[in-house]
Amino acid sequence: MRASSSSKSEMVSSMLFGEVCSVVGSDGEWLQVRTDFDGYLGWIPEMYLRDFSSFEKTDWVIVSELGSCFLGDEGDKILLSPGCRVPDSGRIVIDGSVYYYRGGKFLVAGAGAAAAAEAFLNTPYLWGGRSIWGIDCSGLVQVVGQMLHINMPRDTYQQALCGNSEMWDQRKSGDLAYFANADGKVTHVGILLDDDQIIHAFGRVRIDRLTANGIVNEQSGLLTHKLHDIRTWPILL
Repeated sequence: MRASSSSKSEMVSSMLFGEVCSVVGSDGEWLQVRTDFDGYLGWIPEMYLRDFSSFEKTDWVIVSELGSCFLGDEGDKILLSPGCRVPDSGRIVIDGSVYYYRGGKFLVAGAGAAAAAEAFLNTPYLWGGRSIWGIDCSGLVQVVGQMLHINMPRDTYQQALCGNSEMWDQRKSGDLAYFANADGKVTHVGILLDDDQIIHAFGRVRIDRLTANGIVNEQSGLLTHKLHDIRTWPILL
C-alpha cells in the first residue's frame, strides 16, 4: 500500500493474503483502498485485488506458523506469511484455478505473543511491511495480534493507546513496550520476552536487552531506544 497512485510513492503499509479492503477511489490502474481490519488508507495496483463477495460466507482462519503453510499445487506454490487468512475448508478458487493449502497449524495454542513474534525473527526491516519478507515495528505487533485474534491499530502511536499501562516491576513476557524520541513522541514498539529481553524490528527483527531506561543493543551495548511505557494487550491473552 502506497501513499499515492505511483510505484515511486512511499510504502505506508501492506495487505496479507486473505485480508479484505474497500475501494474508495481510483486513478488509472491504481485503486485507493481502506482496509476493513484497521481502516488504513493507501493505494495499490488493481491487479492485486480480487472480488471478495463470493467468500463472504466462508469461514476463515489465521496462519500462525512460519514456513508451514503454502497456497498452490505442485510447481506453483506460494509461501504464506503468518497473519494471512485462509478458508477453513483448505481450498480456494481464484480466477478459475483451484488452490489448496498444504500443512500448517492455525492456532497459537497457549504460546502467547512472545512465541508468535519469534516466528519473524531475523525478518528484514521494511517501512510499511507486515510479512516475513519485510516488516516494521508496529507491523510486527499488529500481525502478532492478528495471530492471537487481537485487533491492533496500524501505527505505533495508535497502538500506544491500547491496553493498560504497567509499572516496571509488573512487566511480564508478552507485554508491549513503547519507546519515545527526544520530543516525547512514541516512535517504536517491541514485545517483551523472558529474562528482560525484547523482540522488535530494528534493522531486522532481533532480540535485545530491555532495561528500565530502554533497549540496549546486544552487539554494541549502546542504548538505542528510550523507554516510554509498558502496556498490556487490549484483551487478556
